[in-house]
Amino acid sequence: MLKLGSRGTALGRRVRCPACRYPNLGINIWCERCRTPLDWQRTAAAPPAAELPLTAAPASGGRAFCPSCGAANAAGDRYCPYCGADMLPRTTIIGRPASPRLRRLRASKVRRIALPRLALPRLALPRLTRPRLGVPRLALPRLALPRLTRPRLGVPRLALPRLAGPRFPRTIWIVAVVVCVLLIAPLAYVLFPSSRTAAARHSPARISTTSTNSAAATSAQAAAIRGVESTTGLHYAGSCPAGAACLSMLSQTVGQDAAAVLFSTAGTPGGRQCAGYVYRSRGDWHFLDAVCGLPGQLSPLVGREATVHVPGSCANVRDRPSLKGGVVACLNDGTRVHIDGGPTYADGRIWWRQQRGWLAHDFLKAA
Repeated sequence: MLKLGSRGTALGRRVRCPACRYPNLGINIWCERCRTPLDWQRTAAAPPAAELPLTAAPASGGRAFCPSCGAANAAGDRYCPYCGADMLPRTTIIGRPASPRLRRLRASKVRRIALPRLALPRLALPRLTRPRLGVPRLALPRLALPRLTRPRLGVPRLALPRLAGPRFPRTIWIVAVVVCVLLIAPLAYVLFPSSRTAAARHSPARISTTSTNSAAATSAQAAAIRGVESTTGLHYAGSCPAGAACLSMLSQTVGQDAAAVLFSTAGTPGGRQCAGYVYRSRGDWHFLDAVCGLPGQLSPLVGREATVHVPGSCANVRDRPSLKGGVVACLNDGTRVHIDGGPTYADGRIWWRQQRGWLAHDFLKAA
C-alpha cells in the first residue's frame, strides 16, 4: 500500500505482489492479478540482491477499460489497478475508451454521496412604519398700515373787481359788427387772393350742379369768364389798355368734360394772372373755382409743378380718373408732383394726371 512516507524512486520501478509475485507498475495500488494491496514501503526497503529479476507482463495486442471507472488497463489485468473492480471478459475488449459521459455516469454511481438537506429557517422581518412628521403652521401676524389722509388745501378765492364799461344799445353793436365784416372781406381779398378758394378746393363734397345753373354757359370760355369776373370783380375785355385792370384771355386747356382757362388781369406783361376751372355736366359748362397769382406760379396746369395739400393725411392716387378706380399710391401732404395730363371731369370731381396716376383737383395747389 502506498504511504506518505514512501520514497519517490519506487514509482518508476516494477513492484511484485507479495501474494502472487506478479510484477505491477510502480503507480499501481492493487495487484493487477490477485487484487492484493501492494506494500510499497516493504518492497522499496528490500535489498536489491534479494530481489528476483522482474519479468515483463505478458504482452497483449489490445487494451481493456474498467467497466466501473473507465480507466485504460492492460488486456491481461483481472482487476482495475485504479478502483479494484473486476475487469470484463476478453470478448468485451474494444479499441477505444468509453465516452466521457459514460465515465462520469459510472463514477457518479460509485462516488455519489447523498448529503442531508438543510432547512434554513425563514426570518420574518418586521415592517417599519415611517412616522409622519407634522409641520406646525405658523400664523403670521397681519400688519395694519395706517391710512394716510391727504390734507385738503383750500385756495383762497380772489374777488376781482368788476370793470363797468359804458353801456351801448344793442343796435349800435349790430351796426359795428356789420361794418367790421364789410371792411375785413375786401382786405382779405387784396392780401390773400389765393386763399379765397382754398375751402372749395379741399372740400370732399361733390360738386353741386344745381347751385351753378344760373351761371351755366354753352362754352368753357364763357363759363370761365363769368366765374373769374365774379371772383375778382374785374370785367373781361378782348384786349386791356395799358395800365388798366381788366381780364383778357391768354390760353385754355380743354380735356374730357373739363377745362382750365388762363386770364391776365393787367394790360402790361408780367402782371397778375388768374386761372378759371370749369366742367361740363348735362350739356352745359359750369364754373368750379379760380386761382390768381404771379405768372408761372399758378397750378394745377398741364406742364407745371403742383403740391399735394392734405394737412395731416395723404391723397389717393388712382389708376383712372374716377372714384371707382383702384388706389395705386397715397401721397403725403407737401409732395411735389408734375402735371402731365388732364383735366378730366368724373364723379363730381376734376382729375389731373401725374406720373403715378390720377389726383383729384381738390388736393392740389401751386408749388
